[in-house]
Amino acid sequence: MSSATKTSISWPFCPDCRSILGVDQTGMIRCLICTYSSHLNALSSLPVTTTKSTPRSVPNWAKSDEEQAASLAMASGPSRATVEEPCVKCGAPEVAYYTLQLRSVDEGQTVFYECPECQHTWSLNN
Repeated sequence: MSSATKTSISWPFCPDCRSILGVDQTGMIRCLICTYSSHLNALSSLPVTTTKSTPRSVPNWAKSDEEQAASLAMASGPSRATVEEPCVKCGAPEVAYYTLQLRSVDEGQTVFYECPECQHTWSLNN
């Protein structure tokens, strides 16, 4: 049932079969399920929706190489946790550490230690 004079469309749904309508480059509105058709000029008004996103930083994967280098240069270095473990070289009471998964998944992580006083580094396989 084609009707070029119907203007009571609950946009973007077909008033006859409630399917989603399609619009081509010329402004013709056609239903892909039934025979309904109309033109954008025949509609009294089209709904307008405006959305705004909050600004957020660009993720590293989307940055150019220069931007990534600049953001990495701004970082003061890796942040490491500290533990009350004596340094094996100078005996300082507290050392920094971080972990990496260097071996297979079913094995433990490797713990890297660094003494803030003598800069000595060592690792332990857990």
